Amino acid sequence: MAVKSDFDTAGIVFENYIAWKGMPVDIAKPPVQAEYLSPSFRILEYGSNNSYRVYCTVGASYRIIPHSQAGFKSERGVRYEYILHASPRFEREVFDLLLMIASYPFKQNFMYYAGCVLPVGAASTVVDGSKMEYLYFTYPYLDDPQIYDSQPRGQIKQDDLLIQTLWVFPIYRSEAEYIQTKGVDEWENSCYARNTQAYDLYDFFRSAMV
Repeated sequence: MAVKSDFDTAGIVFENYIAWKGMPVDIAKPPVQAEYLSPSFRILEYGSNNSYRVYCTVGASYRIIPHSQAGFKSERGVRYEYILHASPRFEREVFDLLLMIASYPFKQNFMYYAGCVLPVGAASTVVDGSKMEYLYFTYPYLDDPQIYDSQPRGQIKQDDLLIQTLWVFPIYRSEAEYIQTKGVDEWENSCYARNTQAYDLYDFFRSAMV
């Protein structure tokens, strides 16, 4: 099987978003070419409600994630696109976060996975004024109604190509430590329970769960 290496996935990813979520309300292009990413890299914005928008990368999956061929036991490895929910007033910060998220695996030779916790950086928080210092990666179960089916909307799977979409949201240091000690399953259960009451995991200023 011949596996694509650097491959401009932006077109098929965009088509997948259209089939999955419809036409975006806005499409943003970075002011400069993003290193390691598709020349056609874009960020799509979808309206959700008055509280938050859904921001989606297109073209982050240009390259195979480092170490994923071994991790997935397949020559095709995995490529990722990313979804982040946020208030529209943080649009510029969200764009910066998504660019950082999409580039990080290639700059640091690092493999993301569902359940991954990523520090934003030394002495940094996700946005100015927030006390959150970490990002959490999981599958987009709030956006993808078919997440538990054999063909999730956020996945593009071919013989020589696997693209998965990861949902990213900010967490506190105490929550990152909870994940480390209690495990991903306990954390995900806590998130699910909170979401049944009121969805605010996206909020850069929400109260900590632990």
